[in-house]
Amino acid sequence: MTFDSIFWVALQSSMILGLVHGINPCGHSWLVLAPFVYGEKRGRRVFSLTLAFASGTTLACLLIGLTLGSISLTIPASFTWYVDVITFTLLLVLGLILIVKPSLLHSHDHDHDHAHEHGHGPHDHAHEHDHHDHHHDHAHGHDHGCACHGPATRSITIWGLFSIGFMNMIVPCPTVALMYTYALDSGSVLKGTAVFGVYAAGTAVALGGVIYAIYKATSLVRTLEQDWVEPLVMRTAGVMTIAFGMYSLYTSV
Repeated sequence: MTFDSIFWVALQSSMILGLVHGINPCGHSWLVLAPFVYGEKRGRRVFSLTLAFASGTTLACLLIGLTLGSISLTIPASFTWYVDVITFTLLLVLGLILIVKPSLLHSHDHDHDHAHEHGHGPHDHAHEHDHHDHHHDHAHGHDHGCACHGPATRSITIWGLFSIGFMNMIVPCPTVALMYTYALDSGSVLKGTAVFGVYAAGTAVALGGVIYAIYKATSLVRTLEQDWVEPLVMRTAGVMTIAFGMYSLYTSV
């Protein structure tokens, strides 16, 4: 088996996309995990939750790569050029959509969160005279809930995050289009699995970095949740998707 230039380009592109995907504030990355980490004081617990989510994502990536790599072996060599043209067209269209309208294919409920926060302020002012009682009730409920967190609950949370991480990759993110098309065109189970594995590794590294930063300083969340972050990530993925599609078509001619 030869590792041609297009394989190395796909591998490097997958790593970069995995890294930017890991920091993107979307439903496929740290935004799902963050609520379980807020206020957590035990580093080991934070590590376990992050590892569970990343492991689910990695397993799904490897299975997808293995499946697509196996399918690529069944495509006749005489059809390769047609497959290349079709995949380039799809990558071009997807890349342009990500650049021009990044929120069309990949967005989450920013507006809901912001509306909740804005509505909360006036609510506090209107009931300022009850602040002491309300605070007491809230603290009581919080302590009661924490007292019920036993090993069984913690185990369920970890397996739940593993399942969410797995399903997040089964339902594809637009940033993985590059890997899908390469794996289908690779003619190799190893190559198809490798690009998805590298993507998963990049996502896990970035995800772990973000969660660690949140654990140490939760103010990072406000920075990453700014409205310009996700469009920038999606446009970057769009440019890389088009560039890879053009290079892939060029090497096949």
